[in-house]
Amino acid sequence: MMPPFALVGHRQNLGLSAVGSSVVWGKPLPVAPVEEAVPEVSSPPVSPIRVLGALSVVGVVSWALESAAGLGPSVVVVVVAAVGGGGAVRYGHAGRRVALIAFLAMGVTGLGWIELINTAQYGTLALTGAPPLVRWCGTTYEPSGVVTAALSTGPGPTYSKILRTPSGYDVFGVALAAHRSCGTSVPLLVGVARARYAAYDAVTPSPAALVDCGLTPTSSTPRRCR
Repeated sequence: MMPPFALVGHRQNLGLSAVGSSVVWGKPLPVAPVEEAVPEVSSPPVSPIRVLGALSVVGVVSWALESAAGLGPSVVVVVVAAVGGGGAVRYGHAGRRVALIAFLAMGVTGLGWIELINTAQYGTLALTGAPPLVRWCGTTYEPSGVVTAALSTGPGPTYSKILRTPSGYDVFGVALAAHRSCGTSVPLLVGVARARYAAYDAVTPSPAALVDCGLTPTSSTPRRCR
């Protein structure tokens, strides 16, 4: 049996250290790092006031693009409204999934709104090309095949923009003292290209449209619509 002092000397000769188990054969062992607990960051609660405020701004911007900027019921307005709606939800501290749902809902609703107007007023679902007809103030206008290079010539009536189709074509009609004409005998003009305007002639209007516009079947004098 080896005496204790000899055992200690034998361990030292083998290169073993008595300092714990972190050194073996004269080489330090890697020490596993101690993982620190990461504190959870709680997200702020959803703020309805922030959401409603941001949605109000989006509504004003969409209205400005549609009316003031003259874009009308276009895809551009729908995209701006949908992206703004999703951003408004995120601004109110809602989750990304909720913001995505808001974006899709506003986009689908906006496209449905465009197609409703397109079908009712222009007789088509297409979002490209000139419309096959224009319904304006109780009268339906259809292409006559005539294309002109100017809106007004000589002493004729003065045309101004009255509509914009979802496909991006401007419609021009006669304005009377800042009010739109109704039931007039003059055609509408649709801008199909630069300095190219297609004439749309009025189909025989219904008697109700004549009464609403203050006209009689024997009178073609344009008056102000009520």
